[in-house]
Amino acid sequence: MSACLHSIRDQTFPCELVVVDNHSTDETKEIASRFADQVLSAGPERSAQRNIGAASIKVDILGFIDSDMVLSPNVVTDAVKLIAEGAGAVIVPERTVGLGYWAKVRAYERTFYLADEKTEAARFFDAVLFRKLGGFDEAITGPEDLDLTIRARKSARIARSSATIDHFECYSGYLDACRKKGYYVSGVIAFGRKHGRSRFLSFVDRGFLHSPWKLLKSPLLGVSVLLLKVGEAGAMLEHLTRQQGCRGQNSHRR
Repeated sequence: MSACLHSIRDQTFPCELVVVDNHSTDETKEIASRFADQVLSAGPERSAQRNIGAASIKVDILGFIDSDMVLSPNVVTDAVKLIAEGAGAVIVPERTVGLGYWAKVRAYERTFYLADEKTEAARFFDAVLFRKLGGFDEAITGPEDLDLTIRARKSARIARSSATIDHFECYSGYLDACRKKGYYVSGVIAFGRKHGRSRFLSFVDRGFLHSPWKLLKSPLLGVSVLLLKVGEAGAMLEHLTRQQGCRGQNSHRR
């Protein structure tokens, strides 16, 4: 987390920094207080946290960064420039970096999504547009940033920054990498209900699945990406089955 906050404070364009912590019991608040203008506690999920953070400040441009990200020095400067030139929101390309083999696999997978509007989401917004859209949909966790970007496209131009963000991912093993996606299954379903079948299918679709030979530029990593997709699907199905079982038990008790 400190690396993330350092990178924000080291931006070539100074900005107000608000950290919204989900009731951590570790040293998160103490670390955040060294860097942030405000440290707030809120939950239960990041859509609500982002909306609360946005409501706590009066600025012309809002940016939303996760604690496992590190920004290159010109991210904010470039976003401000693009919005000043008329963009309503700005996508900042992300690179996956991290420790372990499955972080390397995830990094290879991400190279196939660059400049793909089905998967890339905006991180900076004109504040007027953000509030007009009602902010993040708090019923969605996972693809909430893509949901907001889709809504923003209907009334504003979305620009793409030349700066980059490093997104750090670290997994203890294959199952850990798969289960991360399983956690977001409810949000993915809510996204599908909101945007309809065609948009949902385009969101979950991955072009390389139709042309898997494209993955073979690096054969071992390519096969690993396919294994990861199978494992993620299994984790999401397991999570969904567990949720439905819990609902059934609660209904029976009533």
